[in-house]
Amino acid sequence: MDESRIEPFRAGLLDWAEDNLRQFPWRDLDASLYEVFVAEFFLTQTPAANVARVYPRFLSEFPSLDAIRCSDVESLVEVIEPLGFYNMRVEALDEIATSYDSLPRDADELTELTRVGDYVANATVCFALDRQVPILDRNVDRVYGRVFGDDWPDTKREQLEFADKVLPPEQARTYNLALLDLGAAVCTPTPKCPECFANRFCDYYETQYAGVDG
Repeated sequence: MDESRIEPFRAGLLDWAEDNLRQFPWRDLDASLYEVFVAEFFLTQTPAANVARVYPRFLSEFPSLDAIRCSDVESLVEVIEPLGFYNMRVEALDEIATSYDSLPRDADELTELTRVGDYVANATVCFALDRQVPILDRNVDRVYGRVFGDDWPDTKREQLEFADKVLPPEQARTYNLALLDLGAAVCTPTPKCPECFANRFCDYYETQYAGVDG
């Protein structure tokens, strides 16, 4: 790994975060473990703007696992249907609420819940409990793959190890939020490289824009 890129990327991303983080209710510092979990569970394969439209009503009608457990499936479907994949989501939430009185506070234990993978588990404990853990979704994969080029591993296990090594000490929450937002706003599938802070040391930028300035 070319570690010379790590510190400039960390510092640049945290600086970028000061003015560019998106605002969503599940990102409030006082959001509960349950509230963050619900959001991250819904955000899987669904744009944040769509989740934001459903999220307040869901929490109003189902403020806890107990509320889900005591509800009927039709009520869950009515609220969740606009998000898509509602049959899968309703089935999973119903199974989780039936099996647990409260959500686990450990990422590994969260992955034991129905249809909860590493991303949802790690994002939940990072954003709700300020745990120092990496996150990895398509946006993060794209950002790291472009910035670090061939140093970015191919396997998920190695990618998580890499992402863990890059995390800034004691700042995982802000850093991970910024990583997601950079991938959503700048390092998109059609990237806005000229306006990205990382273009000074980004492998992708160096490859795509070689010789442009000269």
